[in-house]
Amino acid sequence: MAHIVGYRKESFKGIPTSHIFLIIIVTVALIGFMLNPADNWKDNILSMLGTVAVIVVIVGFALNKVNPMGWKRLFKKAEFERLVQADHTILASLQSLNNDHYVMYDFNFELLHVEFLVLGPQGIFVVGKLTSSEPLRVDAGTLMAGNEPLSKQTGNLWRICHLINIVLKKGYKEEIMPQPVLVATHCDSVAIAEYDGIAIMGPGDIASHIQHHAQNDIQREVVQGFAGYLHKRYFK
Repeated sequence: MAHIVGYRKESFKGIPTSHIFLIIIVTVALIGFMLNPADNWKDNILSMLGTVAVIVVIVGFALNKVNPMGWKRLFKKAEFERLVQADHTILASLQSLNNDHYVMYDFNFELLHVEFLVLGPQGIFVVGKLTSSEPLRVDAGTLMAGNEPLSKQTGNLWRICHLINIVLKKGYKEEIMPQPVLVATHCDSVAIAEYDGIAIMGPGDIASHIQHHAQNDIQREVVQGFAGYLHKRYFK
């Protein structure tokens, strides 16, 4: 079975204690700021409220980037449950890979959120999930799920691939370009198998795709070394 590493414990249970502590500190600071007895507070009430609003938006954005699943659980429960189901489906398929493979999921690689990253002797695969049940199509060069453009997802997959390629060049002197994969977890069938270099498939096909579609012949030492680097930097 593949080696599985992820942050699912935090993501599924909600917002970590450190994030809640930060929210409390910011809330107390804002209350103190609002209650500060200034002589001309009435004249500055609009600027004070504006400052508070900006701070709240920035903190909320930062916390959402760090732990998006936790925030979805609080404010978008239906979407959260759908994403959880999709993750379980993909993980069930990836677990069938042998122990030469490392599966890392649900972590932030610098500023980019990685849903699944598979490292193995056949290559490196950046896997994203698509939970829409709408049929896939290409309209004016853009991949669509029904009427929803998927340019953000496809662009993010390629950004992660290029960032990993840069890291491997600098740290391991290896020229390896990961393959982006988009897994449609809620579609009965996938009509489009490839878009802009991104392989598209159902969850039942992802393990076979990795095992039988060799992209690169990567040395075991590189796979283990990069997996160890990621684990130490992003999962401890």
